[in-house]
Amino acid sequence: MKITTERTNHSLAQGYVLLDVLFALFLFSLGFTVLFGLMEGAYSEAHQATRLMEGANFAQKTMDQLANHPWSENIARQACIPGGTVEGSDGKYYWLIRSDWGDIPQLLRVSVEVRWTERGNPSSFKLESLYAVE
Repeated sequence: MKITTERTNHSLAQGYVLLDVLFALFLFSLGFTVLFGLMEGAYSEAHQATRLMEGANFAQKTMDQLANHPWSENIARQACIPGGTVEGSDGKYYWLIRSDWGDIPQLLRVSVEVRWTERGNPSSFKLESLYAVE
């Protein structure tokens, strides 16, 4: 009679080991799934941040190109039209240059807005500055 009890306990212990292994595999797969989801979200955010940085760099480059030339020359070649808008595109970016005279007649307010579409979602970056024009 004692032999039967030992065999039953041994079989029961093997069943618990199997449940422990299955539970451990479940927890491992759940943790792996969560980590994969976090990694995918982080990659998406990093990609979006990269596009925003590229847009900001493009706006700054455009503003620097305007600032490197005399404003009379910018206005003459219509790179900047006070009271108006100049627009264009460069690859995936669409840009607008708006300018207007400020409250003080010698100050020209210039804004460069860069727009792009990523995965069907529109994004933009706007940079503004005041320049003294003689």
